[in-house]
Amino acid sequence: MSFELNPTIPRSGRISRILACTLGQKRKNRICPAHPRLDGKRALVTGGAAGVGEFVSRGLMERGAQVTTMARGLSHGSGILPEADTLMVDLGDPLSIVSAIDCLGDTPFDLVICNAGLLPKKAEKTVMGLEKTFAVNVLGHHILYRLLIERNLLTRNARIVMTTGDIYILAKACSADIPYDSANKVYVRSKLGNLWQVAELKRRYPNLHPIAVHPGVVASGFIGSKTGFIAWLRSVQLISEEAGAQASLIGATQDLPRGTYWHNTIGVVALQAGDPALDPNGASCLWGQLESLTAPLLK
Repeated sequence: MSFELNPTIPRSGRISRILACTLGQKRKNRICPAHPRLDGKRALVTGGAAGVGEFVSRGLMERGAQVTTMARGLSHGSGILPEADTLMVDLGDPLSIVSAIDCLGDTPFDLVICNAGLLPKKAEKTVMGLEKTFAVNVLGHHILYRLLIERNLLTRNARIVMTTGDIYILAKACSADIPYDSANKVYVRSKLGNLWQVAELKRRYPNLHPIAVHPGVVASGFIGSKTGFIAWLRSVQLISEEAGAQASLIGATQDLPRGTYWHNTIGVVALQAGDPALDPNGASCLWGQLESLTAPLLK
């Protein structure tokens, strides 16, 4: 199959853009080619033992990569991953991340897939007193890649693939200071924060290859039961977890430029002026906050 990498301009209206993410996405979902192979490459996948992450891990291993997964151990995949090393990690607890990094050894990783995410059912705070969705979806991944950088556990031009969501278009800000106001709002803000993280990684670390991906709107337990009538009705439009893994696999393997935002149905996204993802001040301010919160762990 040909693999089109020409940038596409997304829908201009926020609501029409969100609807375009879902309607007809089953037939438009891009599938990752089997090549190039990843033999000899090391990959680290957060949330890599269940849901979309399980199929990301499987796809990487099928291509020859040695995979280490990080998971909370609270959800169940479709089967065991005997070829993968698994570490139990709570991304909302910085000390849990540090402990996991301590177990990784000295061999650097070629790929880091920041796949784990939280969609809260209620307001919660972490041990640091932070809103939990922000702490897991944004700060937890920042702590992870910053520790990997500081400990020389990333190869030159290592790829950092960050899972975002096109629903970010509904947000204008992402900050540790914003309190919980609703499950949807905190989640949407975190997805904007993920895009800002990729933008700042591109700007600050020229020897790394950050990519943002929208996996699609997935029919998984992440947004409700996998069984029953509602699950059947939802599956009419939403894609499977395996299909949702394709965006991260594309981000990990294909010849995408640094800082690319890859969308599961339109491919490379050509962001337009005024898009919140292109706010350099917002991105810089968020990075400063994340660095301040992470600094004690880097000493």
